[in-house]
Amino acid sequence: MQNILDRLKSDLKTGAIDPSILPDAVAEIEALRSKADLFEELLIMLVRTGWPWDEEGEPNGIFSSCRQGYVAAIVEASNLLGLDRLSTITGTERPT
Repeated sequence: MQNILDRLKSDLKTGAIDPSILPDAVAEIEALRSKADLFEELLIMLVRTGWPWDEEGEPNGIFSSCRQGYVAAIVEASNLLGLDRLSTITGTERPT
């Protein structure tokens, strides 16, 4: 993404857009929109599911009814965030 972004910024400064980079830019924007939609769905699921532990880390009253949905949402969010790969953002984090 950064390479396309840098190229577009450079082209905007010079006033000459290289049309060959537009398909890549469109593909990346579409992928980001798709991820944003998936994140929104996951956040909605997490909010509706609720937090299934109390302040002491013990399961609360909704734990048994939301366990499957919560775990599935967290795993999917982790995968979408790429926490299984190192990046400049997740460099110090590893999945548990």
